[in-house]
Parts: sequence; structure tokens; C-alpha cells
Amino acid sequence: MIFIEKSDSKFGGLKKDLNIMFSQEKLPEEFRGDTADIGLRPYTSEDGNPSDQNRPIGSWNQLYLWANVWDSSTKREGQDASATLQWNGSAPSTLIAADSAASMEMMDNRYTYMRHPILLRFYSFVGLNYVKHGNKHPNRGGWIDFRIAVIPVYVWWNPYNVDMKLTGANGGVWGAYFGEHRFMPLLLSHNVKFAWNQLDENALSNYGESCLIPYLNASYNNRQVADFGASFRTTAKLNSDGSTVKGEPSTLKAGEIIVFAQPVVSNIANGNEVYKTKPNSGDFKPDRFPLKEGWSQEPGQVSSYAVNLTDGVRYELLDGSGYNQVGIAKASVIFAEDTSRLNGTPDNHVLAVKYGDKGASKALGTFVMGAGLMDPNKMNSSSSLNGKSTAEIEIFSKTMPAILNLNWGAWEKPLVDQIKLPAEMWEHNEGTNEEAKKAGEYGTPSLDSTFVAYYGVSVKWGKPPVIGAYPEGKDYRAKTWQHSSPLFWGGQMPTASELGRLYSPYQFEVKNANSDFFPITISNILSNDGTRLSPFGGPGAEQVNKIVAAELPFQQPSSLAGFAGCRLTPGWYRSDSRAAIAKRFAYQSGVPGVGIGNAFADPMLPADKVFSHNEIMGDAALGDFWDHGLMINDALWDSWFASSLAARPSSLGGTGREELKTVLQQAFSTDASSNRASGIANRRFMPDLQGKPSEAVVEELARTDEGYKQASKYLTVAGGFNVNSTSQRAWEATLLGLKKRKILYSRNGRPSVLNNSQTSFSRFGVASSDKSHVDDYGSIGVTQGIPDGEAMAWSDLRTLSDTQIRSLARNMVKEVKKRGPFLNMSDFVNRRLQSGEMGVKGALQAAIDESSINSTFDELSDMVIAPKGGYPNQDAARGSVYTAAPGYLIQSDVLAVLGNILTTRDDTFTVRAYGELANREGVVLSRAWCEAVVQRGINYVDPVNSPETPARQVNMKSGALEDTELSAVNKAFGRKFNIVSFRWLSPEEV
Repeated sequence: MIFIEKSDSKFGGLKKDLNIMFSQEKLPEEFRGDTADIGLRPYTSEDGNPSDQNRPIGSWNQLYLWANVWDSSTKREGQDASATLQWNGSAPSTLIAADSAASMEMMDNRYTYMRHPILLRFYSFVGLNYVKHGNKHPNRGGWIDFRIAVIPVYVWWNPYNVDMKLTGANGGVWGAYFGEHRFMPLLLSHNVKFAWNQLDENALSNYGESCLIPYLNASYNNRQVADFGASFRTTAKLNSDGSTVKGEPSTLKAGEIIVFAQPVVSNIANGNEVYKTKPNSGDFKPDRFPLKEGWSQEPGQVSSYAVNLTDGVRYELLDGSGYNQVGIAKASVIFAEDTSRLNGTPDNHVLAVKYGDKGASKALGTFVMGAGLMDPNKMNSSSSLNGKSTAEIEIFSKTMPAILNLNWGAWEKPLVDQIKLPAEMWEHNEGTNEEAKKAGEYGTPSLDSTFVAYYGVSVKWGKPPVIGAYPEGKDYRAKTWQHSSPLFWGGQMPTASELGRLYSPYQFEVKNANSDFFPITISNILSNDGTRLSPFGGPGAEQVNKIVAAELPFQQPSSLAGFAGCRLTPGWYRSDSRAAIAKRFAYQSGVPGVGIGNAFADPMLPADKVFSHNEIMGDAALGDFWDHGLMINDALWDSWFASSLAARPSSLGGTGREELKTVLQQAFSTDASSNRASGIANRRFMPDLQGKPSEAVVEELARTDEGYKQASKYLTVAGGFNVNSTSQRAWEATLLGLKKRKILYSRNGRPSVLNNSQTSFSRFGVASSDKSHVDDYGSIGVTQGIPDGEAMAWSDLRTLSDTQIRSLARNMVKEVKKRGPFLNMSDFVNRRLQSGEMGVKGALQAAIDESSINSTFDELSDMVIAPKGGYPNQDAARGSVYTAAPGYLIQSDVLAVLGNILTTRDDTFTVRAYGELANREGVVLSRAWCEAVVQRGINYVDPVNSPETPARQVNMKSGALEDTELSAVNKAFGRKFNIVSFRWLSPEEV
């Protein structure tokens, strides 16, 4: 037996219980702030000199909200219905979470653990098509109207382990901007002169917005659709009168990846439905064109949205017509470099300016993407174009923190460089009159658009970059799941520096018809089969339709490492500045993809530092990098534990809540008929009433602001294991003791029990699958996808063989000998603050990796990277791009099971003594041997101090170490030792 004391002798005292503290209606006062979140590890002067002091290391508030997200029966201060999971009696789901109290343009996260879908890809596909002119053009003399389409396609991902309905608590649907003029304005040119039968090559250098301007008072059918926001629906279509039939808001299944595109138009020839939405500012109504699930590849999903670039083009000017006496019609498209090139779009309606880092310079080159919850009261009402900077975004009641602001210098090259207009798109142009053939009178337009370019953003691929990733020839891959995870919002606003591009989870992509990449089609670019994609692998990689990578717990975790799934955001702070709020979400700071219980070094920090300032962005405040994971481990592992004594669901998958006091009564009941095990979910914790009545213990632990400090007095650990052990057999026994452990997994969204004959680990409290896809990685083909209900690529469940367990035990002993002795648990969990292999990861992670447990990922040679882009810590950047992906076993996966029994010192000791009686001559007359088993207790030698009193403690708000009133005797001698047993020994036993 051991008792639950801090193993860090600097502080002393008993560990405090996260579960009891998080079961209260609100956090104790010392963990709350009026203007800013209190951090798990406050700043102190020794940590450096950050440019912005108002960003705590982690957030007690966020940890508290995440741990209680399961509890739909309790509405806490400031929360709305999106704050907690929605239960249908058996399975949970979630809404888009947005704070009810948020009043700023960006979402606040004071009362809610924020969650929303993750953008995996957004592309604008640039296509060409033809429409037959009503009559021969009087000036140009042709019958062909040349059109251009800029078609948006989104790919959204629900990374969570529960279904996500794309609506908020107030009924607002999830939506996004579309329209190329907002993200990255395009400028067009062509060489077709207004005069009959002539071309002008010089005109190719005269660029303008032309038909892509939605703001000019031009003929309504000759300009781009100017929707200010589109929701994402299961289905959507346009009626013949231009009205919209909207399906239900989409619900993305747990981990599901879905393509969204514009609705199909039935009248392809003229696109009348789209045509009729344009009069009377109809297309200036937000959500006029909701996007639908899936890409049907029907012509009506593209052609009808095209707008005239020029009309009356003659067939003889087209490439491949067989004529070409006077040249070939060409067109070019470039990105605008600054707003002085725009001739119709108001400066303050270009998001690249609005959210860019160039400010008053109006320089472009920054791709901006935004999305959020749409205000139901403003949908389908005309938006104002009065020049105000908020005119376009007022539709959004909440704008997601993940505004993408990627300054990739997109203007450096043309998007489409003098592409020749193809004759094959003008079909059946045969007749007896040669002049009519030259004019194109006999032909008809192909209904399909020919895509000539695309541009947009995607999460970084695992494979090496191909032609089309921009800029070409640069490998900006990173450890996407850990160092630049799209699950952490702050990694999504880097600018164009080389270091910033490396650290970003997103890449900007450009492909045009002049490159030798695969043909530009929606299917090829998305690599999709229905809605199945290869979002992280890139073209040719395994196709998956589900990746569950983020946890919303079904009840409070019962170990510290069980909190690894909580996003380590710095929390909220009150400010009247929108810029300050935006900076909070842009905060880089070394926040890892998986946090508590892990210790991957961050490449942005020197190996021996926990703080560094790296100017990778335009704003100096965005260059502060802290090693959040290391510092939070240091704050928690020797001061806190998770007892499993927590308010919890009254039944698996149910909506009821079993209160903390009820759980405590079950745990500490002395009634022989009581099922004591039902109270303490973690069976390694044993109750010890310390001679008090059970009712008194329950009342003491249930106290709102103090109970969490007392729990460790009344619990002992059965079968504790000292991590400083150098016995391979002892490590094997501890790890193999997990064999046949029953774990929970999600079966059609419902928690179910998995009976396992092997040793299994899960990233989540409820595994996302009952299979470990890593075991047969590569068996899923490129095109067939993965059937629902089967193993999912990157499933978080991992099953280890006995051979792997023994290898892990052997390598753990090596790490203990190399790094030990560990002075406390954070020393064991964390990496070392030094260069070299011990500074890259924690001891347990090193042992896992040395055991080839993650060889499925690590042996994919084209997925192992060695970035050379100026990282302060190059060693941390090397390795598999899939490091910490679901299925990649990490040390928190193991610590979530074993963490509660691990210790760096023993409480029970065997002491032997020897005594003898000798005469004056030195002759021994008698001898005696005795043996005592002594055990450190919780009480101090001097009873003036209560057991929970530490020698020193951290002021949570200032970060300062403060002395307590521990007596001099207790400072000198500490805890009492109790004699558990005593016996005399015979000579034969010595």
C-alpha cells in the first residue's frame, strides 16, 4: 500500500483530487478570474519575459468544462444548450458549441469548451464553358459566349468521438463565406477584341475583375453570385423560379468527413434558376445558395454558375478549330497583389485585407477563410453594401476561431497563364456554309465545364508535396497531429515566413493547366469516392471516411492522463479589443495536439528552454512559445490525482446524473451489503476511513471548496509500482496485468463493452472502434474506402502482443537506467530540458518507440521528415508526420491506465536490526535479530499541522511560491512512520 502524497519533497502535502473539484457547481474561487482564466501553471519570473502576460499556461476553466461536457442535466452559469452533449437515451451527440455570453465577433470560451467542424479542404475550382449566343454578335461576329466559373468546394471534418449536428443552441446553422473576391481576389484578361474577327495580344496584360465583381451595376446575369454566407445541408436545390429548397442541416457522424458543393441546377442550358436569383439583389441574401453534401459531378453543379467573360467569340479563333488564320483566343487569370488593382470590390470587403497582417498597406497575398454560426434572424435578408467593414459578416452570430490567414505570396505566379480556349468544347459545328462554321453558328456547347485551375487550402498531406502544392519545390510538412494540429485553433493563422509555413497545419495549393499534375477534375483533386477522402495522406494514400481524433468525455476521466484529450488552449480573457481576442486564438505557444501525460519536444523551442520568442508572424505578441505540455505535467503529476470519485451518469448512455455525495456514500459505506466497488470506479484505490465514521468522511469530502483537498487522506493505492524499478520482470508483470482488461468502445455511437483477450489501450475513455486498423495498415485500397462499422484508419484503439509488451518492459528498464532515478512523477513523465535524445520525448514514449510499436507509421519512409526550415530544435521536428495520430501509441495512452498506481518512491519499508551482548573481554554472550515493517502514514510528527498542509504552495494567480505555517518539527521530520508488523528472527533467517 502507498498513500497519495506529493512525491516532490519541495512542496510536500497531499495530492488534491481533480474529480471531486470538477464535480462542484463551479470551480473554487482561487481557480477563477474576473478578467482572465487562471492557468494550470502560472507564469513566474523565472519562466521568461513574454510579450503578452495575459495568456496562462493551460486553463483550469477549460479543463473543468471539458471534464463535464457529458453532463446535460446541469446548466452552469453562462451556458446554453450547446455547452454539453445531447443524449438520446443511449448515444450522445453535440451541437456546434458557442458561448451564450460571447458578445464579440470572435467566439468566447469562458463558459463553453468550444467545438466545431474542422476545415480539411477548401478549393475554388476555375472552369471554362461556352454558351450559345442568341444571335450572331453584331461586333465580334461570333455565336459563342465564353464563360468562367469559380466553384467552391468544402470538405468538413467532425474530429470528435460523437456525432455533430451543424447547428448552434439558438437554431443558427453552420455556414461559411464563399466568393473568390473575399478570400483572394482574381483578375482576368483575354485577347478577344470588341472588333469583328480580331485578336489583341497586348490586351492579355490588361487585367480587371470584370464579371467576377458582384458589386457593379452590371447586367445581373453577367456577374458572379454574391452570396455572403452559405449553410451546409444534407440536400439543397434551386427551383425554376430561383427559390431554394433547403434540406436539414447536416449531421456529421463521429469522425466523418464530408464534401460540400453547390446545389445542382436542372436547367443546364441557361441556368435559369441561378439567373432568376440575381434580380433585385436576390443573390445578396445570405444563405441564398446553401451547399449540399457530396459532389454529384453533374454538369448542373458547375455550368450554371459560370458568368460571361466575353461574348460573341468566333469558332475559328478557338484552339483546335482547324482555322486559326488570325491567332488563338486566350485568357489569363492572376491573383491581385493589392487593392489598387481592384475596380469594383470595396477594400473593406476583401477578407485578405480585413484579417491580413499588412493593415493600411492594402497589400494582398493572404488567403483568408472564415466560417461560423449564422444568425437565424439575418438569413435570407438582403445585406447592405454601404461600404462598412462589417457589411458582409454580420450574418455570423459567432465566427469560429479558425479563421485561416495564410500569407503564401499567391500573387507570385499567374493562376492561369494564357490558356488557349479549346474548340472541343464547341460540339457538332458542321454545316454547308463555311462562314457560318467559322462563326460557330452550327455548333452547340458542351454541358461540362473544363477545369483549368484550382486554388485553396488543405491540411498538410503526409506524402511529399506534389506539383500543385504552392510554392512548388518546398517541403513544409510537419508532425501534423502534434506540432501543427488543425485540432488546435491557434495553429491556423501563420504568415508567410518559412518558419510559419513549417508550423502551420495548412498548406496553400495552386494548380493550373500548364502543370503536369493529374488532370484537373473535382474527383482527382479531392481523391474522392463519394464522400471518402485521403485528407492527410494526399493523393494515392489510403482513403478513409472517418477519423476520430478528439475526445468529448462520456464521464469524467479517472486518471490524470485521461485528460490528455483536452485542448490546452490558454483560455479566455476579457478585452474590448477584437484584435486581442483574435490574438488569443492565433496564439502558437507550443500548444500540442495531445497534451497532459505526453512530453514531445516542440521544434519552436530550444531543447533546454520552456519559453522562447520566435518572430514567425507580423505581430510580436504572436511569437511567444511556451512548452505547455511540459509545464502542465509539472503542475499536475505531483500535486493532483484523479480518484474517480466524481459525479457521473446514472447509467451508461443515460441522461441522469448521480451526484458526488451519492458516489461518496457508496465508496465509503461500511455496510457489508453495500457494493463498495460501485463507488470507486478505479479499483486500485482502497478506502481508509482513518478511524472516522463514514458519514463524517462523506460530509468532509463533499464540501464545495475544500473536499478535493482531503480525498487523499482517505484513499490508499493497492499494488503501487515504483517507476525507478530496473527489474524487467516487474515491468512485464505490471504491463501484462492489463491483459483481458474490459474497455468501452462506441458501437453505432452507443457505449458498449469490449471483451478483449489481449492487452489493449485506447486514446479515449470510450474507444472509437472495436478494431485496431494499425494491425493491417495498407489493406484498404485507394478507391474502395472503408465500410461503415468496419475498422477505421487511424482508429485510436491499439492492441499489443505479449512480445511487444515484453519489448516495452525491456526498453523501459533501459530508459530508467539511462535517465533515472526519477525524483518525482513529472520528472518521469516529462522530457529532460537538455539537448539530445532525452530532450525529445519522455521516458515511456522513448521506450514505446524503441519497441517498434509504432513501426506501421515510422517505417513509411516517405512519411518520415527532417525539416530544414530554421526550427530552433531540429531534433524535435524529425520523425513521422503521423506522430501522435490516432493509432500511434503515445505515453498518455498507457498512463491513462497505469498512471494512478505509479510512484517514484515507496511508503512501506522492511527494517532489520541486530543487537548483541558481550562481556569485558569482547566475548559475545547473546545475539538477537528483529524485523519491522514500517509504513509512512499521512499524519505529521507534530499534530499541530493537518495532513494536507504542504511546506510550500503555489499562488495560483501570481505564480509565486509561498511558505505555509508548517511547524519546525514537521519541516525537519515530516510524516510519522507506523509499525505495521514486528518479529524476532532466528539465526537461520538471517
